[in-house]
Amino acid sequence: MTDQKRPGGAISTGHRLLYLDGWRGISILTVYLGHFLPLRFIDNGRMGVELFFVLSGRLMAEILFVERYPLDLFYRRRIARVWPGMVAFVLVMWLVFREPGPLQVHWVDVVSALTLSLNYVCLYLHRMPVLEHVWSLCIEEWAYILLGLLALVSRRLRLAPLPIIAAAAAVCAINGIIQSAMGLDYYMVYWRTDTRIASILMATAVYLVVQRRGQPVPGWLPILAGCLGVVLNLDVFPDAVHYSIGSLCLSLAVATIDQAPAWLRQLLSLGPIRQIGLWSFSLYLWQQPFYKLIHAAPRPLLVAGAVGCGLVSFYGVEQPLRRWLNRRWRARPNPAAGPADTAIGPTTRQEA
Repeated sequence: MTDQKRPGGAISTGHRLLYLDGWRGISILTVYLGHFLPLRFIDNGRMGVELFFVLSGRLMAEILFVERYPLDLFYRRRIARVWPGMVAFVLVMWLVFREPGPLQVHWVDVVSALTLSLNYVCLYLHRMPVLEHVWSLCIEEWAYILLGLLALVSRRLRLAPLPIIAAAAAVCAINGIIQSAMGLDYYMVYWRTDTRIASILMATAVYLVVQRRGQPVPGWLPILAGCLGVVLNLDVFPDAVHYSIGSLCLSLAVATIDQAPAWLRQLLSLGPIRQIGLWSFSLYLWQQPFYKLIHAAPRPLLVAGAVGCGLVSFYGVEQPLRRWLNRRWRARPNPAAGPADTAIGPTTRQEA
């Protein structure tokens, strides 16, 4: 597959924007920094997750509402991308931590992870240390389900999706602000799908606004928005600010990054950062159990273990099963497919 130039001079491979892989790389590095080398003035673990959320929102806006990707292929690719690695991780954690202890994994934990309800089980039943990071995947997958349904309805009824998405994002963000003002802690507010999904919906709406505008933005805008988003994630600001104005700034940054200065896009497109971005889902899955052992072993050893397990999962489980599933589904005839369904091959689509 040959490299191509996209609008704004960005390097892409097929339909894959390389600097978005770099954004993923920065996101997972931020998570690792927050977990294994935390800073006093900012929770990088939380901010790394937020960077993932706004990127997912931008990609869903492009895939579902701009390019109008066929929904059956969209969901098949989501299943092939996420579920092999997540199921393998959850089952391994259950086998390793079945015995009673502080890190024990119960059968209900496995069920809640695989039904995308783990975040609520963590909040209202019990915490599950080595699996609880799956809360963010629950929110992302529910966002894909909801946005996919909205795409279906908007296509069939010819509804404009932007007002609905923007309104939903505002309602969820205001819900979080109100509950934070009532004194609930971060976990009780921002681990819940009905509040934190605002970050993904917000980024989806902002990207659609930028696309509708149809005019170039100044190159400094994504830099300024990104810097403000980082500043507003400092600990001096309350959570309600982090996940409202802060999320809005990060959403604007990722929505306009196509028009960022060439040096920034080239920096994010560097091979090592992009490669880390390609591994990011696997690295995110496997960092949690090692993070929970942070007081039991040297941190460099724990990071090495997390990365090593993530790479084994990526190359030994996720990639083979993903290719097998995509080949199997691609081989099935789709009599309902029209020109719009075949315009973009599933092997060249930028993954969320």
